[in-house]
Amino acid sequence: MTDKQILVPEAPDPGLGIDERQLLAMQSRLRDLTFLHEIGRVVGATLDLEGVLQAFLAQVQDYFQVEAASVALWHEETGELVFRAAVGKVAEKVVGLRLAPGQGVAGWVVETGRPALVPDPCADGRFYPGVDEQTGLRTRGILAVPLKIEGRCVGVIEVLNPAVGAFDGDAQRLLLAVADQVAAAIRNVELYERVRQAERRYESLFSDSVDPIMVLDLDGRILDLNQRVIEMLQRPRAELIGVNFCKAIGMAGDACRTAVQRAREGQRLSLEMQVPSGDESRILQTHMVKVDYGEREVIQWVGHDISERAALERVREDLTHTIVHDLRNPLGSIMSSLQLIHTAYVEQDVTVPVMKLVHIAMRSGQKMYRLINSLLDLGRLEAGETELKKTFVSPESLVQEAMDQVQPLALNRAQVLETRVNPALPTVLADGELTVRVLTNLLDNAVKFTPKGGHITLSVDETAEGIQFAVSDTGRGIPSDSRQRVFDRFTRLKDAKGFKGSGLGLSFCKVAVEAHGGRIWVESELGHGSTFFFTLPLEVG
Repeated sequence: MTDKQILVPEAPDPGLGIDERQLLAMQSRLRDLTFLHEIGRVVGATLDLEGVLQAFLAQVQDYFQVEAASVALWHEETGELVFRAAVGKVAEKVVGLRLAPGQGVAGWVVETGRPALVPDPCADGRFYPGVDEQTGLRTRGILAVPLKIEGRCVGVIEVLNPAVGAFDGDAQRLLLAVADQVAAAIRNVELYERVRQAERRYESLFSDSVDPIMVLDLDGRILDLNQRVIEMLQRPRAELIGVNFCKAIGMAGDACRTAVQRAREGQRLSLEMQVPSGDESRILQTHMVKVDYGEREVIQWVGHDISERAALERVREDLTHTIVHDLRNPLGSIMSSLQLIHTAYVEQDVTVPVMKLVHIAMRSGQKMYRLINSLLDLGRLEAGETELKKTFVSPESLVQEAMDQVQPLALNRAQVLETRVNPALPTVLADGELTVRVLTNLLDNAVKFTPKGGHITLSVDETAEGIQFAVSDTGRGIPSDSRQRVFDRFTRLKDAKGFKGSGLGLSFCKVAVEAHGGRIWVESELGHGSTFFFTLPLEVG
């Protein structure tokens, strides 16, 4: 018998004195401690789970002098035991085998959390012969101990068929000590893998984030940055690493240095910054905070591009001022007209043109009414909440009503308004009020953007699409890249300086026409005017 065999001890030789027996026990204990020390060294040498399991099993097989040894780990999702590593003649056949929850001696050990010493497997009801059938191994003896992490059983170590003798309580205690070391190693592997996964997730979030992210040292120099920063600053990575943060983002001055200083002192900062990006600049909502970065403290800077939101806020502010202006002007005309009429009535002044003042007040009121309705109806039409009040109406009557509303504006600008309506047109099924408002908006725009003395034509004819309306002017025209955009809400062209407007008129026209099942578009040539077309499907009444 070798000094590594764990066997049932023979009766002590009566010829040995007490001192000799103690010496043999001490030598056996020393061998066990040396073995456990070697196991600790082996399982601590790597953070690869398969490497840990395979290395310690080789030591166990050699020390216990067994035919086979294996480790099965509990599978969290299925509850099965999966053999992850094995040594011995049939090791390749064992690895990958699965046991149902509670199946076999190994399943019982994991289920109860208790070790099992089985000298005669065939006589033990817990024994599952299926593994022997699949591997060809004949199991004659089993010692199985649980692997526990923080009181939770995560697997089992099995050793089979000692070369000489049978497993005993000393062998069980020693294997339990081995299991404690292996469980600690598995726990370290799990923790390491969690850290690596967290690092990979952070690296992925860092690299692939749509927001720019930088890592700064406590003096404000750039240590790391993601791809979005490179794209935003349009400078290569190597050129930015080590550069002062404030200089890199073009924020020279005390404000940026103070922000870095405050972050270094532990304050969490949220600041709005304007950062250069090529030929333009972007407005970022940024966050700065001191964090642990490996074995050092750093400042993490994250920016969120709010340029579009800031631009929208400016548009909203501008729109508010514009709407107030558009409402105040006609309201002023109404109030002035009423004041003059009141004065004329009190003073019995017959020279005041009362009827003219009434017409001025009515036109101003109609203008306010159209703007307010455009604001209210635009959202309702887009959401499909407004039900069209369709009736069969004459295209000529629609044209006449719109022309009556716009004619005074054109006269004030010495413009010529002309209509060309095909007299043979049939009636069309449409919401008359909405259609007149579409025509009025188009004519208002034509008057506004046509110079004094210009010419405006409203034509109506029948095409394959239905009834087609066209409003032509002799204004400056619209650039090709803006012809589709003019129908967007709140859009006003950059070259339309000096012209006030909410930017809702054409957007309303588009939504109203499309609600009828028609379409609207513009054709234009710079310097030669524009023509706005829209169609209404023809349903003859």
